[in-house]
Amino acid sequence: MTDIKPSDVRRAAMDFLARREHSRYEILCKLTRRLGDNPDLFEQEVGKLTNEGLQSDRRLAEAFIRARTNRGQGPVKIKMELRNKQVSDDIITTAFEECGVDFLALAQSVAVRKFRDALHKVVESEVQDPELPELPELPELPELPEDPELPEALNIKALDVKTQARISRFMQQRGFSYEHISSLY
Repeated sequence: MTDIKPSDVRRAAMDFLARREHSRYEILCKLTRRLGDNPDLFEQEVGKLTNEGLQSDRRLAEAFIRARTNRGQGPVKIKMELRNKQVSDDIITTAFEECGVDFLALAQSVAVRKFRDALHKVVESEVQDPELPELPELPELPELPEDPELPEALNIKALDVKTQARISRFMQQRGFSYEHISSLY
């Protein structure tokens, strides 16, 4: 087997970074898989990339948070995934502070998008008053807004307990904390 040159390590690491941001740990793992086991050389070359600003765990954390919140994922899941990439807790905390995402509003928006049909049924049942004679046709249901703010007619609190439990489980799987989930009700 031939010796690995520093230029080979740098080229491979740059190939990884050209596709997307990677944590230091991810690059080291991928270099080991691709080029074999030479941790000292890999550490040295990845350190150079970090010093040059080509690899940054902070930049990775910011981009990762932005991408995951656009998918509707909550902070608990995002933090766990960043920790799996071995990004330090200080960097994660700083990135969350600087991201400017309102996770309460995001939680509400995700719940509304996912459970739109259940919310329409609540509106439909609120339109029919049991004391009035049955109407020949129901008025047209209002369109649900894309805006995370719900109008008063679309109240998640009015859902039955079973549906609220489904929403809570879904939101937990998406990575929202108890505080975010309880704010829906």
